[in-house]
Amino acid sequence: MGMATKNIFAGLGVKTTFVNILYEELMKREYVTLADVMCIKRRKPKGFYAHNPIATLSREKFYGDLKKASSELIKTLETVYPGCIEYNGKNGKGKAFRYIGESDDPLAAERQAIEQKRLEDYVAFCKASAGILPYSWFSAFFENTQLLLDTNRDIENGAGHIRSSLEQNLKNIDLLPAINKAITDHQVLRFSYQPFGQAPFELAFHPQYLKEYNGRWFVFGDANREPFKAYNVPLDRIVGNLSTVDDVEYIPAPKGFYQQFFKNIIGVTHEKDAKVETVVIRTKTEYQHGLMLTKPLHHSQKETLPFGEHKDGCYGEIQLTIEPNRELRGRIMLYGENLEVVQPLSLREQIKDIIKQQKDIYFDEKK
Repeated sequence: MGMATKNIFAGLGVKTTFVNILYEELMKREYVTLADVMCIKRRKPKGFYAHNPIATLSREKFYGDLKKASSELIKTLETVYPGCIEYNGKNGKGKAFRYIGESDDPLAAERQAIEQKRLEDYVAFCKASAGILPYSWFSAFFENTQLLLDTNRDIENGAGHIRSSLEQNLKNIDLLPAINKAITDHQVLRFSYQPFGQAPFELAFHPQYLKEYNGRWFVFGDANREPFKAYNVPLDRIVGNLSTVDDVEYIPAPKGFYQQFFKNIIGVTHEKDAKVETVVIRTKTEYQHGLMLTKPLHHSQKETLPFGEHKDGCYGEIQLTIEPNRELRGRIMLYGENLEVVQPLSLREQIKDIIKQQKDIYFDEKK
């Protein structure tokens, strides 16, 4: 049996996505239709096109790519295993086909080749991204490799071509690999933590989650002091070295805990008594409105009023479903006079207080 000369799984386009979906479905050895594949791609329930009178498969934007993907994949499979595709004998919408070949993964070599190529591409990206990834993080994973030697040489010669606007030479950034490994290995850590303006104290800490916000790294986990869950430690506040604790059983985070923890906030802070609210923000310039649409403040953001002329002025509006916190206030203040909080009133008053304090600083005649 000969191998296909062209790797059917190569590429980054929609057609390649359809190839992968269809192949996975065929390997179940059940009948599959093009409509089934489109439903998976669009995250629609199976039978969506059959039961929805206004949905037409052939009018879908990528229907042409789906047909090409199907044709090329079937041809490739038939080249490897002639007669491995069986049809149900129907035409039109009811046409379906299934895989009946001997091998449970006839194109395993082709798929493995793509995975290997992606891994090689990722390593090459890591090498070029030493200015984005913290250097200590990068070097920890590629220690004693030719890749690290080549990267160091490129940095010395100024050959790098990817950089971040955020400097990654922060205090204790070198602890990232060790903490990440502790999370993976379910290992309890012990270290001294010194909050700002306070004396350091020792923590027996169960690291569960790493998060970067605004150029600063935080580790979240269970601690031996309140709050016991989602205790938040900025890496730059760790004093001294980490050590492992072997006589304490590790406490893992409940499944999906941190996805829910961060779902309704910007940054890392849940403020006392704060609750999820509808926040309406008015944009004052067309440019600012467009910027907010392309760089949303939060995943819940949606446009509720396009920018334009209205009875009380020229503006647009966006809405967020979010828990107000200091990070949200900071992001709003970043845009200055181009954003106005309309509701809730409590957040609007907080922004007014910040502006008043700034005004008092800059316009104090005694200074």
